[in-house]
Amino acid sequence: MAVTGSSTDTNGDQLLVSLQTPYENVTEILGFTDSITGETTDCFYNKDFRWGIDGVTYSDWSILTPHNLQKLVLNPANKFWIQYRYTQVGDCVLTFNSIALEIVTDGGIICKIPQIDCGGVDGCSGALNLAFDCCGGGWNPYDISRAGQMYTQLSAMASNLFGFCVTYYKTKADQRSQDVILKEYSLFDVIKSGEVKIMIPDNELPTRDIQFNPLMMDFPVQFEIHIVKSAFEAVFGIGAKPQMRDYLYFEQFMNRMYEVDAMAEADDFMYTGSYWRVSLVTYQQRTNVGYENTVEGIAAETSTDALVSNVEEKFRVERENEFKDVRKPNEYNTIGSQVNDYVRRSLNKKMTITEENVYNQWTIISKYHYALGTLAKDTVGVKYRYTDGWSTTDNRAFTFWFRPNYKNPIGKNVLITQISNNAGNPMITTPGLPLGTGAIKAGDWISVKGTNSYNGIQPVKSTDAATKTLTLDIPYIDNTKTPTAKFWKEVSNTFISYDTDDARNFTYVQLTYTANWFIIKFNNTYYKYDLSKSAGLGPVTLSNGEWYAAVINLNQLAKQLSLFLYNTVELAGAINPDKSADLTNIYVNTKTVSAITIPDGYSWKLLGCETDLTNIRIWAEPIEEELQELILSQYVVKDSHLALLLDNASPELMLPTVTNPR
Repeated sequence: MAVTGSSTDTNGDQLLVSLQTPYENVTEILGFTDSITGETTDCFYNKDFRWGIDGVTYSDWSILTPHNLQKLVLNPANKFWIQYRYTQVGDCVLTFNSIALEIVTDGGIICKIPQIDCGGVDGCSGALNLAFDCCGGGWNPYDISRAGQMYTQLSAMASNLFGFCVTYYKTKADQRSQDVILKEYSLFDVIKSGEVKIMIPDNELPTRDIQFNPLMMDFPVQFEIHIVKSAFEAVFGIGAKPQMRDYLYFEQFMNRMYEVDAMAEADDFMYTGSYWRVSLVTYQQRTNVGYENTVEGIAAETSTDALVSNVEEKFRVERENEFKDVRKPNEYNTIGSQVNDYVRRSLNKKMTITEENVYNQWTIISKYHYALGTLAKDTVGVKYRYTDGWSTTDNRAFTFWFRPNYKNPIGKNVLITQISNNAGNPMITTPGLPLGTGAIKAGDWISVKGTNSYNGIQPVKSTDAATKTLTLDIPYIDNTKTPTAKFWKEVSNTFISYDTDDARNFTYVQLTYTANWFIIKFNNTYYKYDLSKSAGLGPVTLSNGEWYAAVINLNQLAKQLSLFLYNTVELAGAINPDKSADLTNIYVNTKTVSAITIPDGYSWKLLGCETDLTNIRIWAEPIEEELQELILSQYVVKDSHLALLLDNASPELMLPTVTNPR
């Protein structure tokens, strides 16, 4: 396998193409055009894409087609970031040259914008004709006033043509703070701000090299600028001049704030002094610099506050996240007695917490797990203190490790003799319903074949042994079936739920699996994942006694609900001579969903079922496919600030009560 620059030569090689700057004001994408060198019918690229609005969180991968691009629902107020993945099929030399999107902006303009442009510099140039009034009286060889005027005019013209535009904040000494002994003022007021053209000698902007000192690291602190007098006086009045404590903001190119450290009148042509030489240093917010209580002063304060931020406030979120990542309160606080268990509100004493090291090679994935099979089905084993849902703008991810323990995962086949309408639900008539351990009851799931509208896994609403019928918890559509239509019971394990926990008995979130299906319930909608069908992967059957890892991504922006299933390399049957801790992706499927809202204030629970469960985690953001193996292999979570709920199934501390000896 070899990837050189933007070229590949081996089957399976991948290129990841990213943006340096995002698109803006995009309402719709019509299509794309790319340029690939070397493609044939036997050797080509498979193309995928994913997108986001912040350059950090992206959607799951989708096939790069005009149809999939046109389906994207975009808000022009958000920036549009996109990544492309080119995967080589066949052995040959392929070279990626460029790709361009055809977009529609919020102004209705259709434009084709290349995302990789290997050349081409757009520029403009112009020339201005200058005219000077040089007429007057007789010639006087000692009269240099006209030359001085011309020099001043030339200085002003050069500043207007080639100067940098900066926002200059003018200060004035507070007369009440006069110190006659030290001959200085201790207080200053910002009186006005305005845009001023400045000149930088030889156009030498300060270097970006970082300088180090014993206290901090900083950028170079001093450089010189020139300010033409007439330009300065036009903004701040006749006779105004720069002085210490003035500060200015360079928006163009640098995006930095500087303050005046020193100034002097330039000894230029015939001592005319057409400009000021101003020495600048890095701006520092000072307590002795206030703002005049005028319209101009208040406006200057508002604009300064918008440009300058406190370091503590600037990095507040990062600092808090770093604190959480180090302390890990939502993980370490799991361990404790009932009164100080900060993760679990209640823990069923009848449920066994089994000590078992689960390994993937030498990597410990888990040390304990909940044996949910020690409880009766649907009995609450754990109730968490975390009670939040989410809004339509929030994303979520769920990760966990589970091991099926069902004894008879599939029931016997039952013939369907008739389908009828029972109060809006389909009712199935049979020669006889299963009895005993294989009996079907409300809340169970059955797999149906041979019907026109009900094939697949379906929830059971009710059963009637006397009439040999069962009613499905879905809307009635029709009664069409084949003569051999049948169904069988899928032994289901519902292990996580979020519900009202009261007489209303409404479930907002529910996770269920069978040997052949995985079912996610949000509100009243079931999202069913057929494990026999996976994008690019073979059929999957969840085998009894094997550990599996799951990732569920809910990306509200991309309107995607994705399920990823993993097992270890050993369980997948692969040879692992490097003894790596990689996991094997055995299933992936992404569904398009509408906006989902889950209300706050209810109960997240673990329920009794034929399952071992550990490493239960709820995340604030979807987990990118490239990071899922790493996240699933972490016993101690690194990015704890992104986790809303962390439960490693740690047992309670059973400390004895000791009397205080006197």
